[in-house]
Amino acid sequence: MKKRLLSICLTVLLVLSLTNAAMAASQTENSFIPGHVPAETDALQSVTPPIHALVLCMAENDLEYSKSDLFTWKCLYYMLSLYGQMDTRAELTDDTLILPAETAADYACALFPNFQGLPKVPTALAGHVAYDGQRDEYRLARGDEGLAETVLTGSRSLGGGRLLVEGKLTDAAGGSTLVRFEATLMPNDGMFGYAVADLKLL
Repeated sequence: MKKRLLSICLTVLLVLSLTNAAMAASQTENSFIPGHVPAETDALQSVTPPIHALVLCMAENDLEYSKSDLFTWKCLYYMLSLYGQMDTRAELTDDTLILPAETAADYACALFPNFQGLPKVPTALAGHVAYDGQRDEYRLARGDEGLAETVLTGSRSLGGGRLLVEGKLTDAAGGSTLVRFEATLMPNDGMFGYAVADLKLL
């Protein structure tokens, strides 16, 4: 089931101009812009959506990577707002995105390693995310897609399947660099193939 979801979601969600599966050569730059569909993807490219959501959330809110409930839900809200509507399990109204709890958990698995389940939605996000216990689903206020682009500029192995990925967040209109980052990735058996174990804005 998860492999099928991975195939479906990656075909719809990712925007990357790819030249090789490992992305080992740092001189090759691969771009991701929400809303465009690539011809093909690989395991590393599949984790670009969670990286993009984390970097955007951290940069816009002046946050550091953590595993607090508030940080978890802030970043997850960004990711679900950007990509959740493209999931086949999503329902949309004019101003609301409705997702089963299972879907939200599938996305959260890529944002944090050793994911053990979604925490309660913090009061600070009550205006953006609401949980319906009877239907076991989340209702999210639909957000703006924004005009930022994540560009992965290189990667190297850290051993044990872990990767250190370098990249930058750019202004999609003008191409200027907004912030650079390093993300540590761990392989997992979730929908996106990896989880972000740490991310630093440089």
